Amino acid sequence: MAALSKDVLGIQLMPWQITALEGQLSHDDAGALCFKRSLVSVARQNGKTVALKALALWVLTKEPIRRGEPVLLISTAHNLDLAVELFESLAPVLETKFGAKLYWSYGRNEAVMPDGSRWLVQAATPRAFHGFSPDYIIADELWNISADVIFNGAIPSQRARRQSLLSCWSTAGTEDSHAMLKLREEGLRAIDTKADSKLFFAEWSIPSGVDTTDEVFWPMANPAIGHLLDLETLRDESEMADKAAFHRASLNLWISSAQSWLAPGVFDKLIVQGIPDGGILAVDSSIDDSTYAGIRAVLMPDGRIGCTVAFIADTLPGVWAEIDKLAGTLTGIALTPSLASIAPAAYERKKIVVGYNELLTHTGMVRQLILEGRLVHSGEQMLSEHVNRAVGVRTAAGFVLSSQKSPGLITLARCMIWAAALVARPQQKTRAAVAFSR
Repeated sequence: MAALSKDVLGIQLMPWQITALEGQLSHDDAGALCFKRSLVSVARQNGKTVALKALALWVLTKEPIRRGEPVLLISTAHNLDLAVELFESLAPVLETKFGAKLYWSYGRNEAVMPDGSRWLVQAATPRAFHGFSPDYIIADELWNISADVIFNGAIPSQRARRQSLLSCWSTAGTEDSHAMLKLREEGLRAIDTKADSKLFFAEWSIPSGVDTTDEVFWPMANPAIGHLLDLETLRDESEMADKAAFHRASLNLWISSAQSWLAPGVFDKLIVQGIPDGGILAVDSSIDDSTYAGIRAVLMPDGRIGCTVAFIADTLPGVWAEIDKLAGTLTGIALTPSLASIAPAAYERKKIVVGYNELLTHTGMVRQLILEGRLVHSGEQMLSEHVNRAVGVRTAAGFVLSSQKSPGLITLARCMIWAAALVARPQQKTRAAVAFSR
């Protein structure tokens, strides 16, 4: 693909673009694609559009030869003008160098290759994919494309294709970027559990929780530095009044993370190896009820509280199965009211009901434990993401984490607060009863 881009478009792909394209197009020994979905995230102006152009060119000219049959490519973006812009820059090349027939109808631009392969440009609506069965879908700026378009429109349209790929590209978004958040969570979960996944996930961003003013981290979100960008440009952008815009566009950071309940880097310095067994398990469902998560907290020999991700489950039976594995060593199982009401009777003696009131009561205390270094954790990427993105708000009743204001799921952060608070609670000491008789 890099050679094709250079020969036909006169563009030398950058290393990061080759990494992203090579990864999502990985295939097995039989030539079948390893992934059905991909998400590539990078700061703005690093060359996403060039990578998309190279991908579309290859899909329409080389992939039909590899497969031995025509392919259908549909491209979309968060607004139609951006989707059409890609077509306008590449379609004339397809016409002059490959004999494509072009149809210029705004909202339905189309290129038909001599072998019957087609490229359609569609608006980002669920109905845009009905009636089609595309081999490839390219979605640009996923952060502003609705979950309905991706999960009820794009993905179902590819079910009948034996080798299909939904290729999503974007800069970081906001708490309203539900489709991107879901795919990103899937990728982080696969990384933490080292599980095989049909999602290829590659992100260039500054590490979660670091000091955003430290220039040493900026190239991690801007792999085009030295090619298209330079640090001086980023320095100038960092001095803008709108820091949130700089964080999102230039550092690929989810913007509400700037209002995190913890200062950058604090939580990430508290990683330890070897969290002992036992302690308290806290379990909750995500705000969209798509997954369930469990965090285990235990008092360590040195007096600190150790926290670790116990499990991530997709179904209720999966939750109970995971709890069963741990129940024998636990001193308590903290469940939200909805889970506690349907929990198996075997957990009754260890069951503790927790909810918003407990979160409101203990968020400030657990935050203080973190600041004092008395709470440590096992370093899972998803736990770090949830904790560092969590936004705290002050209410009349106290300080609490807000799922609504946080840019993404914070399920693990909520569970950590419940579990750590229960472990930190002073243990009641009972006196021996002495009886006298004549």
